[in-house]
Amino acid sequence: MVNPQPINSYSDEYIDLLQSCHDHQAIAYYEKHGASTVEHAFAIANILHIHSKVLEASFFYRVAFDMHGKTQTEYPLPQSLLQVRLLCLLKSSNSPPPEELEELESYSPQLANYIRGIQAAWQNGRTGEGLDLIGNSFEIFHSGEEIDRLYLELALRHAPTGLAARDAIPAPTPIPCRLYMYWDKNPPEEIKNNIQYHRDLLGNDFVFFDRDSASRWLHDHYGREICELFLKVRHPAEGADLFRLYMILNNGGWWLDADLRIRSRDAWEKLAKTTYKPCRLFTTHNYVLHNDFFGAAPGSPYLANAAMSALVNTFEHSGLYIAFKTGPGVLNRAVSRAIHKALQTRQPICDLQIDCQNQFHEFIEEYDVTYKNIGSSWHSA
Repeated sequence: MVNPQPINSYSDEYIDLLQSCHDHQAIAYYEKHGASTVEHAFAIANILHIHSKVLEASFFYRVAFDMHGKTQTEYPLPQSLLQVRLLCLLKSSNSPPPEELEELESYSPQLANYIRGIQAAWQNGRTGEGLDLIGNSFEIFHSGEEIDRLYLELALRHAPTGLAARDAIPAPTPIPCRLYMYWDKNPPEEIKNNIQYHRDLLGNDFVFFDRDSASRWLHDHYGREICELFLKVRHPAEGADLFRLYMILNNGGWWLDADLRIRSRDAWEKLAKTTYKPCRLFTTHNYVLHNDFFGAAPGSPYLANAAMSALVNTFEHSGLYIAFKTGPGVLNRAVSRAIHKALQTRQPICDLQIDCQNQFHEFIEEYDVTYKNIGSSWHSA
C-alpha cells in the first residue's frame, strides 16, 4: 500500500510515483503546479483516478487530506478526500486501514459505512450486508455520482431487491408503443435523415418535437414555470433532458435521442414483446442508466422522482455537470431511492426492468454524427 510522506512540492518520491504509472497528464500537471496545496494534490489525484491509476490516486488524495485545514468551509471537504482515498484503495484490491476508517467515521458515519459496505461486498462477497451498510448514504452526494452506480451494481447482484427477476408476465400498465424524439432547432442533415427514418419506420407511432413545440407542450401540460425553466437552460442538452422526463412522465412511451436509431421494425416489435414491467431502463457497462433510450408507462414513479431531482438541481445546483444535474444521474438517483425503500420494507421492486448494455444494442444502433465535432459540447457546459 502506498502511503504519503511529509509534503514536499517537488519530492522525488512524487515524481517517481507518477513516472512509474506512466500517466503523462498527471506528470505534466505536477511539473507545472507541484503538489504543495490541497487544490493541486486533489487535481493530480483526480487525473489518476479518471485514468484508473487508483492506487496512485489514493496516495495523492491522502496528500491532499493531510494538507487540509480540516474545517467544514474548505472545499473539497476533508471527509470527501478521505472517502475517495479509501474507495480507491478498495478499487486497487487493498483494504482501508482501520485507523483511517475510524478517522472518516469521526467526520461522517454515513461515509464510513459506505466504505464498509463496498468492502463487505467486494472483498467478502456479502452483497446484502454491503447494501445495508450503504443504506441511503447516496443522499450525501449529488445525483449521478459514483455511489449511485456502485449501489445499482450491488443491487442487481442481490436477489431480494427484485431487480434480477426476469419473469415474463406482461405489465398491468404497459408502456405505450410510441417513440418520442427532440432536436432544439436547425437539425443538421444527418439528424434530419434520422428523423425521417423513424417517420418511415414507425409512422404515427413516432412523434418529433423541436424547441418551439416542446415549450408549447410543457406550457400546456405543466404550466408557465416549467416552460420558462426549459427555455432558460444553459445548453440544449439540458433542455432535452428536462423535456424527456416530463413528456414520458405524462404520456408514457419510449424516448430516443436524435443521434440514435431503432435498428429495424423487427427490433421495435421485439422491444414491446420483451418488456414486462411498466418501466424499462438500460445500463451502460459501468452502471450509468441510459437516458438516451428508455421507456415507461404514464405516471411512472421513477420518472416522477427523476423529474423532481432535475428541478431541485436546477434551482440549487445550477452549475452542476449536466449528466448529474438533469441527465442520466437523476435516473440513477431515482433507482437508488427505490432500492433503498425495497430493502427497508422488504418488498422487492416489481415494476422496474433493468437490462444491460448488450440488450440496449439489440434494439439501438449508434451511428457516426459529424455535428458533435462542431461547436461546443454539452460536456463542457
